[in-house]
Amino acid sequence: MGLGFGFEVPEICHHCADFEGLFMIKYQHGFTLRGSLGRAVQEWQYLTKPRWSLEHVGQFWSSVSNYDDINEDAYTYHRRFTNSLELAEDLIGRNNLTLDIQSRTGNGTIFWAERGCIRKSNLVDFSEHMLAIASTKLSGAGIDFEAHLVRSFPLPFPDETFDLVLSYETIEHIWERDTFIRELARVLKARQWMIVTCPNILWEPAHWLAAIVNLHHSEGPHRFLTRGSLLSLFRSNGLEVVRENSTIILPFSSDISILADRSLERRLPDSIKRTIALRRSFVLRKAEL
Repeated sequence: MGLGFGFEVPEICHHCADFEGLFMIKYQHGFTLRGSLGRAVQEWQYLTKPRWSLEHVGQFWSSVSNYDDINEDAYTYHRRFTNSLELAEDLIGRNNLTLDIQSRTGNGTIFWAERGCIRKSNLVDFSEHMLAIASTKLSGAGIDFEAHLVRSFPLPFPDETFDLVLSYETIEHIWERDTFIRELARVLKARQWMIVTCPNILWEPAHWLAAIVNLHHSEGPHRFLTRGSLLSLFRSNGLEVVRENSTIILPFSSDISILADRSLERRLPDSIKRTIALRRSFVLRKAEL
């Protein structure tokens, strides 16, 4: 999730009668109304599909061939990392054995590794394409890692393996979200840390419209969650919310807009930001067993 304006025109496959057909898409950059009807149908199918698998999620993200190019200059995309650093840097410490769940192209791991917070990262993704890109980038950066292609739960790790779990804009793409959070909690060590970010459900129409007019990529299979639903999931799986904030009022990447956005964030009360801001970020700690 990002809404970093300036994205791609999908050439919609004309055999998209079933859900799997939605992933037979090629993308090019550029705002256009051409093909908007097909994209609207695609988005409606994503929003109304009763359930989906991790394999469906992987198929979708494998269709996004230029993910890093799309997000290179997107303020909203990079803010997920910088904001979580501001929230959690003094808590997390250094040299953590880390799980980066749905790591996509590995940017979350690279961000934290450059700051000395990761000793080794275990990349998990549902897309073979994304995992291959991440593996190439981390190898080039000299970061110790293992890559795991996962198509179903449970995760392939023993209980209490990791010091740190990173989950950037992932929970909304998982149908079995309670199983997802339970698995993340299972593999996290007691009293250790998890970062979860996700979009505010209020912004669902904006993401839908951005995909239709090609300002940003589709979210693929997803359901945005209410804050109450998220808090209930954390609580029921033994995760304490230690810190939380809501960020991004203006999702644009110009310097003036970014300055205005940060000013609004400083001035608006938390209650307002929780209602209208684009992204929710949580720093969670696993309870003692």
